[in-house]
Amino acid sequence: MRTRLGRIFQSLKVRNYRLFATGQLIKLTGVWMQFTAQYWLVLQLSDDSGTALGLVVALQFLPVLFLSLYGGKLADRHDKRKLLILVNAAWSVLSLAFALMIMSGVVRLWHVFVFAGLLGVANAIENPARQAFVSEMVDTRLLPNALALSAATFNSARIVGPAVAGVAIAWFGTGPVFLVSAISSISPVLSLVRMRVTELHREDLPPAAAREASIRDGLRYVWRRSDLVMVMTMIAVVGALGFNFGITLPILAKTTYHTGAEAFGLLTTLLALGPLAGALASTGRRERPSA
Repeated sequence: MRTRLGRIFQSLKVRNYRLFATGQLIKLTGVWMQFTAQYWLVLQLSDDSGTALGLVVALQFLPVLFLSLYGGKLADRHDKRKLLILVNAAWSVLSLAFALMIMSGVVRLWHVFVFAGLLGVANAIENPARQAFVSEMVDTRLLPNALALSAATFNSARIVGPAVAGVAIAWFGTGPVFLVSAISSISPVLSLVRMRVTELHREDLPPAAAREASIRDGLRYVWRRSDLVMVMTMIAVVGALGFNFGITLPILAKTTYHTGAEAFGLLTTLLALGPLAGALASTGRRERPSA
């Protein structure tokens, strides 16, 4: 049993990755609290409008769809650690500003639309940089385990965050939840600053000409790899047809079952149990999967 647990958490023996995982767990818990509060706030401001809720979600994730390729290019061209520090600091400032707007009573529905779009842009830059940065913290042997633990961290926060947010919304309202998210977003900044840069597994940045390789070149490379095309197609289908179910949860909780934010938070939490189990199961993989 001890050997099995040691294999699951072996990447945490690396100091830089341990700092990274801790910062991400704290931040992502706050992020999931914020998402829960944001969706609940939309229903409060729009008189339970499903259209308004769908629009906010679209504004939040369309930048991820269209700008993530550019975000990946930024990660290739710049220092990933410094890029993550800047993006997480920006996220914290945005969340703090929005929390103050809510608590002062001036927030309107269009403010939520703008806020969701800005966070979407931040996500489009942060996600590729964060995922690519994992390979700089651990060696190739530990990379599959580190990636699986990162997924487990994400889904652990997805379990805790909504459940805590539901109770917090019921007791204190949505504003303080956004404030908690703003504070939690500082955690990865502190973790990244405390890292030992000399222990990172970095490669020298490619020459300027290579860094200017177009996104089209990247897409052309993927198209030539049938294994990558298959994986991306599966992700697209699941994302389009499966993940959208979670968007309906706040409306189901409030208008169909006539419950409060606590029930909505619990429903969102339950959705994360399966992904967490899958992520933990994959931590034992010792090599990258083959096509």
